[in-house]
Amino acid sequence: MAEIERKSGNGNWLVTYSDLVTLLLVFFVLLYVLTPGIDVSTFNDFISHFQSSTSVVFENDEASKQSNNDTLREEWNEIKQFLEEEGLSSEVDIEKTKDGVKVTLRDSLTFDSGSATLLPRAKVVLKEIASVFDDEVRDVKVQGHTDNVPISNRTGYRSNWHLGAARAVSVVLFIRNNSTVHPRRFEASSFGEYKPVATNETPQGRRQNRRVEIYVRYKDNNMNIIEALNSINTDTVSVQG
Repeated sequence: MAEIERKSGNGNWLVTYSDLVTLLLVFFVLLYVLTPGIDVSTFNDFISHFQSSTSVVFENDEASKQSNNDTLREEWNEIKQFLEEEGLSSEVDIEKTKDGVKVTLRDSLTFDSGSATLLPRAKVVLKEIASVFDDEVRDVKVQGHTDNVPISNRTGYRSNWHLGAARAVSVVLFIRNNSTVHPRRFEASSFGEYKPVATNETPQGRRQNRRVEIYVRYKDNNMNIIEALNSINTDTVSVQG
């Protein structure tokens, strides 16, 4: 009995409740739009209020956030299972962030030394990752990182910064070509050797520093409401005298 009571009070019902409130809000906005004889300036003021409001209507419920704070979305758990089955779990780290997921790819999986050409195994993993991207993705930021070993002139890259950037772009292009996410939601950047996660004094540390990080952020209820409101074109509103 104690177990049943504990489960019933975990706050998960608030996720469904917040979705219902979102739908009701959009429904009443549309009713307002269809009201005969509304004044355009009044309508614009009405819409701008919701687009910029920080009121409780647009705040995610704190209990809902807390209950899902450490929980990966189901599709990412499936990716982790895929990596374990393929023996690649040591090459890819997947962790929950405040508003999405962080994926870290080791360079032993992704690229040869001094190269920005994706290896076949990397393409298999990235294709699986791209398959779970949907309309709920707000943006995808890919960062290239290297160790501090001076780059060889034979690579064709002027610096580790350039190599990190080229690797980030390679990952972005592959994911973009294998997902439905709009190109404007992608960003590629490079930190070169200047954001290490381990010492560059040892081979093991340098291996950890050579990596690509993918940050996936998801839309929250606020973003869904705002996009719905932005999709309403005030030029099409009928004004009746």
